[in-house]
Amino acid sequence: MDKQIKIGILIPKSQQYPSLDRDFIRGLKLNNLNVKFFVESIGIGADDKLIIDKIQKLNFQEDVSIIIGFLGHHNTSDIYKYASNNNILLLVADLGATTPYQTSEHKSIFINSLGLTDSCYYLGQYFSNKKYQIATSTSFYDSGYGLLSALEYAFKDQNQFTGHYITPFMPREDEAVHMDHTINAQQPNAVFAFYSGLYSDENADFLKQNKLTQKYPFYVTPFFVNDKILEEYKNDPHELYVVSSWMQSEADSTDFTSRYKEVYDENPSFFSVLGYENGLILKNLLLNAKSLKTSSLIEEIYKLDIEGPRGNIKFDKDNNRTLFNHYIYQLNLDSFNNISFKKIETLTNDGNFIKAFTSLPKPDHIGGWDNAYLCH
Repeated sequence: MDKQIKIGILIPKSQQYPSLDRDFIRGLKLNNLNVKFFVESIGIGADDKLIIDKIQKLNFQEDVSIIIGFLGHHNTSDIYKYASNNNILLLVADLGATTPYQTSEHKSIFINSLGLTDSCYYLGQYFSNKKYQIATSTSFYDSGYGLLSALEYAFKDQNQFTGHYITPFMPREDEAVHMDHTINAQQPNAVFAFYSGLYSDENADFLKQNKLTQKYPFYVTPFFVNDKILEEYKNDPHELYVVSSWMQSEADSTDFTSRYKEVYDENPSFFSVLGYENGLILKNLLLNAKSLKTSSLIEEIYKLDIEGPRGNIKFDKDNNRTLFNHYIYQLNLDSFNNISFKKIETLTNDGNFIKAFTSLPKPDHIGGWDNAYLCH
């Protein structure tokens, strides 16, 4: 397949992470695909009708039948159903901030996720094995998603929560003090904290005031970590652990990070990784599929087993999703005052978490503001 091929791109825009769209496209293009891209904006990714309209435009106006989309979590089943019914191959990237109910029934939909809820679930298993009592700390916004429920699902019938602290939508003037009192009263073995965007900045200010990270080990999701958190760590190192399927400073056997830095003169983000992986998947499909027919591409995608930044990229045939191991990274400071993320634990992904939820009926309402995590 050496002729130029049309590929549709559905890309959101994030106010809190303004480089999300740019980073995703950069990662995608790093594969040097001999294709023509048709890019459509989908706003914050929460409007399923808008997304279906953009798929219609790409399909009918541009004759595109292969689409890569960075999607949220709101009414995605309607989007998947439309694409599948119209024989469109939809290769989705998402952050996995909500539990994936009923996503295994659409034949031409394949999902490559950062797996935030997967991280939380396997971290919960890690806590269970250590018999840790856990306090949680999060924002009003972030608590609306599936991260906490994934952790809770890992505990099953065990009561391992000492309590939950949630920053109100309108924080009090002495919010750092309230946070300090709430968590100190619980005396947990560790704190599980998840924040994103402006709420992560807000939380960093509170932690700078109350010094809670000096009192308890903090286990956090990757979007918790920002410049303020890293600066405070440099000033006064403490136990801070990140759970994720990938971290920016992590070397990988594909040399993805070094190639990205060489081309764009900066480190890749999580959005860059998702873009690169989806581009790598597409590149291998176009090289190896017998034809551009959707049936032929689907046949080839099930054979896929290639090396990527997060490990082997392949799709589980039961739910059309990639499955990656997750890791616990410990922040470290060297003698030159440089911060690094050291991988200290592997959380093996056996697929049971995803399989449990893809087989369950979707609730009438899934939490989250518009279910478009990070695009608020």
